[in-house]
Amino acid sequence: MKTVAVIVHRGPHHPTVELATRLDASPAVAQVTIVANDRSTRPDHLPAAVAWILPPRDLGTGGGFQLASRDYPAAGAYLLIDNRVRIDDMTISSCLDLLAGTNIGVVAPTLVDGVRPRSGLTRRDPLWSASRARRPPGDRPHETDWVSGAVMFIKAECLRRVSLDSRYFVGFENIDFCYRVREAGWSVVLSPHRAWRIGSTALPAPGETYYLVRNRLWFMRLHGWWLRTALIALAIATVDLPRTAVADHVHRRGTEGSLLVLHGLLDGLATIPPPGEPRVDEPRAARWTAWR
Repeated sequence: MKTVAVIVHRGPHHPTVELATRLDASPAVAQVTIVANDRSTRPDHLPAAVAWILPPRDLGTGGGFQLASRDYPAAGAYLLIDNRVRIDDMTISSCLDLLAGTNIGVVAPTLVDGVRPRSGLTRRDPLWSASRARRPPGDRPHETDWVSGAVMFIKAECLRRVSLDSRYFVGFENIDFCYRVREAGWSVVLSPHRAWRIGSTALPAPGETYYLVRNRLWFMRLHGWWLRTALIALAIATVDLPRTAVADHVHRRGTEGSLLVLHGLLDGLATIPPPGEPRVDEPRAARWTAWR
């Protein structure tokens, strides 16, 4: 199965170059492509076979992946991987073997942060709908509701029918994608083989606050879960926002955190953009916090 690996890049070059070099040497990966969402110049020490794509603007995770995957229509599978993830050839091969199964659309390894699993079998929660509770899959593969977007293998036939929603920009596009994949009749499978995530998030931590609030609300609304949307919006307004305001005061950081939660709530309840590319003003969180 011809596999194209896509790294959506922003920030320092070193982790991206290191991962791309490892994947380029893997016999299971036919092509490695990097989408430079920060529009930075191609590093001199990147392997020559690795493609470096400059999008017209920052397209976020889903948008960057869709841009790169369109350049390789003959691929049998795609690997979407964060530059903080380290994955070995055994894990890549085992995940691709699973992906070759009938009606399996998405496969992911068990993602470990240090010694603690960061992805595992998800359990649908009646309120949150995408529970944070996770447990490792043991010694055999298991179907699950969704997997981490930091590293997932996607069958090309599945991607042709179900695309990543670029409107989310960053966060929740993986959960939304997996739910729609399952609704389309495909299985989402978690492998017991492991990958490892190192370092901190590639996004500015305050900016994550905005997208966590906004995109959770968008996810609920796009799936028609109106009661859950109302309950979560109420919890954000009455619990999260006051708590963040107190934290802003205690840590003497002005109103940055409060503004991110507030605008995440307001944008989450406003009109959702039509399907397609991210909003033209993304990264929208940069209005209220430093982005680079």
